[in-house]
Amino acid sequence: MSEVPSQDEERQPDSIRCQTSQGGMSAQERKKASLGVAVTGLLMNLLLAAAKLIAGALSGSIAISADGWNNLSDSLSSVISIVSIRMTVKPADRKHPFGYARFEYIASSVIALGMLTVALQIGYRSVLRMIEPEPLETGYLAFAALLFSILVKLIQYFFYRNKGRKLVSTVLMAASRDSMADVYATSGVLIATFLYAFFDINVDGPAGLVVSLLIAWSAVDIIRKTATLLIGGKPSTELTALISEKILAADSRIRGVHDLIVHDYGPGSLFATAHVELDSRESFTEAHLIVDCVERLLLREYDIHLLLHADPYYVDDAEHHALHSKLKEIARELAPGAAIHSLHLFLTDKKVRVASFDVGVPGELPLSEEQFFEAFRDKMKAYDSQLVLWITLDREYTSVISDDRPDLLVKAGHD
Repeated sequence: MSEVPSQDEERQPDSIRCQTSQGGMSAQERKKASLGVAVTGLLMNLLLAAAKLIAGALSGSIAISADGWNNLSDSLSSVISIVSIRMTVKPADRKHPFGYARFEYIASSVIALGMLTVALQIGYRSVLRMIEPEPLETGYLAFAALLFSILVKLIQYFFYRNKGRKLVSTVLMAASRDSMADVYATSGVLIATFLYAFFDINVDGPAGLVVSLLIAWSAVDIIRKTATLLIGGKPSTELTALISEKILAADSRIRGVHDLIVHDYGPGSLFATAHVELDSRESFTEAHLIVDCVERLLLREYDIHLLLHADPYYVDDAEHHALHSKLKEIARELAPGAAIHSLHLFLTDKKVRVASFDVGVPGELPLSEEQFFEAFRDKMKAYDSQLVLWITLDREYTSVISDDRPDLLVKAGHD
């Protein structure tokens, strides 16, 4: 479960209430902007594919032609993105209550199979070229096409990355990484062309084979990722960070975000749940209004269906802060990088003091869950032997609880 550190500002009565981000867009405006980005990317990739396929045919270089086919496969991916954006506009129905956005994953898998076929054909021709090398015509056109491609792909990388962050689009952020990978691939082809033109070293066959392997790897990666998304995989760190950032920015009274869970039903169809920390002195009604306003804001501006749960944050409670520090110290002794959240101190009907809290552990736990709970309690006995611990261990998307005396009845009110 992702976590954002709590903010320790003092309560401000005149806090901004459900602040609308500057330049915020509606869901329809976001879809329109995403469509424009996808069309721009398609035109870029078609231009590069045409330039390199022509340069490859004139020069006789299988490496340049292979790089052109690689750009053509990127064009097909752009087409799928355009179709999927159009599909997200189609309203949900009784059979598909979460819409049709996952159509992109199925279509992308079909495109990936076509990419594998192209990679095998290019790889076969590259092996033949390695066995029987052929002379090349490496004129200005070949160098111009490759240098132009590198420049355009660098522009495309920054274009996709900036738009992906602005539109909270995992598809565009993935496309930016793919553009940078294309820069490396084309740079390799440029080096191979340079070696032949100036040193008469013919590595066209091996370079073509490398590009064919890159195309095959991209195809396999697409199939693997789409299968994971269809089955239900972990969202990217970029996406969870962006959502957390938007929640925190929506209202200055939100002091922290944790337990963020994201369900991806396809591009433009995100559902998420999270816990937010609010000043414990806020009334129940005020807390409800805050979270409701933030939920509406993210749905309106980012098309994210969000469900928030409010946790109390004790601003001026010295005992609470001291206990929080001690719990965090012990947690990090047992699991480096661990964090404490959702800490509540209360009395039961039998006047027993209870501390209920979550321990978020990034990555693998260095010891077993049973050993973790036992060691945690042993260390806390030296601090407060009378305190009963109700511990929830958060590990990614799963939780394990370990409660001392779970039969105790909770009373309203803070100790």
